[in-house]
Amino acid sequence: MGRPRKTSGNVSSPQADAAVPKTAPATPQSSASSKTVPTSGRASRAPASRSEGGRQGQGVKPACAASPRGTGQTCQTRSTVAYGAEQADAKSSRGARSKTAATAGAALSHAEPPASAAGSKTQSKAARPQGKASLPSPLPATKVAEIERETRGQRVNPEWHKWRENRITASVAPKIANSKFVNGRSSEVPKSYLKAVVGPGSAVQTPAMSWGIRNEKKAVQEYEALKSSQSKTPVKVEDCGLFIDKGNSWLAASPDGIVREADTGEELGVLEVKCPYKHRNKTVTEACKDKTFCLEKAGDSYSLKKSHPYYTQVQCQMGVTGLDKADFVVHTNKETAIAPVDFDPVFWQETVPKLEKFYTDAVVPVLEEKERAAVWAKEE
Repeated sequence: MGRPRKTSGNVSSPQADAAVPKTAPATPQSSASSKTVPTSGRASRAPASRSEGGRQGQGVKPACAASPRGTGQTCQTRSTVAYGAEQADAKSSRGARSKTAATAGAALSHAEPPASAAGSKTQSKAARPQGKASLPSPLPATKVAEIERETRGQRVNPEWHKWRENRITASVAPKIANSKFVNGRSSEVPKSYLKAVVGPGSAVQTPAMSWGIRNEKKAVQEYEALKSSQSKTPVKVEDCGLFIDKGNSWLAASPDGIVREADTGEELGVLEVKCPYKHRNKTVTEACKDKTFCLEKAGDSYSLKKSHPYYTQVQCQMGVTGLDKADFVVHTNKETAIAPVDFDPVFWQETVPKLEKFYTDAVVPVLEEKERAAVWAKEE
């Protein structure tokens, strides 16, 4: 969710828990120069100005699965991203991952901004192998960094909405990865999940959503105070925008922030905040008595249940950003709790092919149909 130190004593101290632009994930024209940067290693970025289910069985066999970090056992690799002292220079960007599946046919263009399907360039049918859906081309590291900066503010930023449309994002990834469709138990595409990817998004806010938005800032401030106390080192949460996976440009994530050491600017991990409306007047300990709650408690420590959809969401955030650590924070009127989460390469290796299956078998046909309709409309 998007900082002052909490002084009250009711804070628990747990221990160490798209948009394929209309027709394809396109890249808005950058005003900054795009330089190719190496992605083999990770370097810390300088602090930037602020502007902002469950584990599944192997239902889909990956064509080229995401690899555990450093193992080199598959065609995917993770790397970090270095930002220069000035973020505007965009000398590098965080998180790299090679493509999870070989793409057949010509790659969809990513040079134009995702303005409208009618204005996008089309591929000739001859360029596409018959019966094989094409995936969009990866984006350069500099472009990934540029998009992240330009989409800060997230829900109040039109650029954020534009770039996440037609992409599978971390928020919908748990539903897709657990669906019968991608796990081979149904041939029917779940329409609501498809709409969440290719649709413009709903402007309707439920009471639970409004509660979360109103309390997000306070939750982050209390997290900063609690985390700084636990680690004996001041930390700050940096606002962030939309991160697009550099190997799979159809996949994206918008964490609630990036956690950094306040003094050095070193990246510590991603932050995801939840303010559960149902349990807003309970302590987190009391909320844990609810079997459907996302956290469980052992002693004084909280942990995020691997069987809960939020676990997939956080793993997706780490997978896309390239960071190995996350803090999952639950905030109520009576308590703020931190559940640290480590990146799980095996879990992610099993999840990515499921998301890719949904994209190629459900999303791409819709985008291609929109593209054809736009071409016919122009010819008429």
